[in-house]
Amino acid sequence: MKRLATAALAVLTVLVMVFTLTACGGKAVTLTVHDKDAKTEVEANVGMTVAQVLEKAEITLGEKDETEPAKDEKIAEDTTEITVKRYAKVTVKLGDESREIEMVGGTVADAIKKSGLNTDGCEPDVDKDKYLEDGMVINMVKGTKVTLTVDGKTTTVATNSKTVEDFLKEQKVTLGDDDEVSEKLSEAIKDGMKIVVKRVEYKNEEKTEKIEYKTVEKDSDSLESGKEEVTQEGKDGEKTVTYKVKYVDGKEDSREKVDEKVTKEAVDKIVTKGTKSSSSQQEQSSQTPQSSQQEQSSQQEQPTEKTVVSKENFPDCDGSGHGYYEIHYSDGSVEYQQY
Repeated sequence: MKRLATAALAVLTVLVMVFTLTACGGKAVTLTVHDKDAKTEVEANVGMTVAQVLEKAEITLGEKDETEPAKDEKIAEDTTEITVKRYAKVTVKLGDESREIEMVGGTVADAIKKSGLNTDGCEPDVDKDKYLEDGMVINMVKGTKVTLTVDGKTTTVATNSKTVEDFLKEQKVTLGDDDEVSEKLSEAIKDGMKIVVKRVEYKNEEKTEKIEYKTVEKDSDSLESGKEEVTQEGKDGEKTVTYKVKYVDGKEDSREKVDEKVTKEAVDKIVTKGTKSSSSQQEQSSQTPQSSQQEQSSQQEQPTEKTVVSKENFPDCDGSGHGYYEIHYSDGSVEYQQY
């Protein structure tokens, strides 16, 4: 008897566990419930119905309200959202005409479209994107036509906004701090007005640029006049330049230099120009008129034939390989030859 009681208790325990798992649905999931503009996060279990989840979230459904997924559908592991679609009966009016519209989960724009009224050039007196409320009356009124260009799109719409600022808010255009508008925000809306919004962004950009070397000329008395040599080759330097770049609708419009930093100095090219006079000129200039006359008279007195007595080499001190020879002849004359 005791064994039978123990077995019965074990069976009962298993049944309770199965019932608990079935009722709770096992794995827990987090769902987002969308009800018009409201969002509600709720914890649920796999296997619960949508209706049970909404009840847990304390969201009440009307008789004609609908849900997606359907109310009797069970929550699966991959279910993440539930959308509540509210029933509404609204009236759309255009002058003397009116239409009664019944919709589930619609917006003002949906009701206007379903009405079938010719609303060209007209605007509703409520936001087009507003969810419908039961009993709502939507009045269509003649609007002012405005052309709006923003984010690469151009549209012509009718509006009842009073100012440019109101119009941009109506069209859900959010302006950044640097964005530009073709009209003043306080400007009154006029028929045929064209409003252009330019998206403006500023960025700091760095660029490595070349610093060109300079050519410097220097005089040297160790190099003969008329000659020049490159005594130092030039080398370009580098600098990092920071620009403030203005982008309009994603394209570069202008750039301004805001900072500059030299990272490698340029090396000047040095060209040395000679100023030294030739040795023969120096010798001729050093001779006095008297010595020249003596040399000439000596040359006249001596016979035409003469021999070299001595030839002495005098190289330049600058290491150029140039210099001159001092030649003494048998007749006593002296000659200087450059090399």
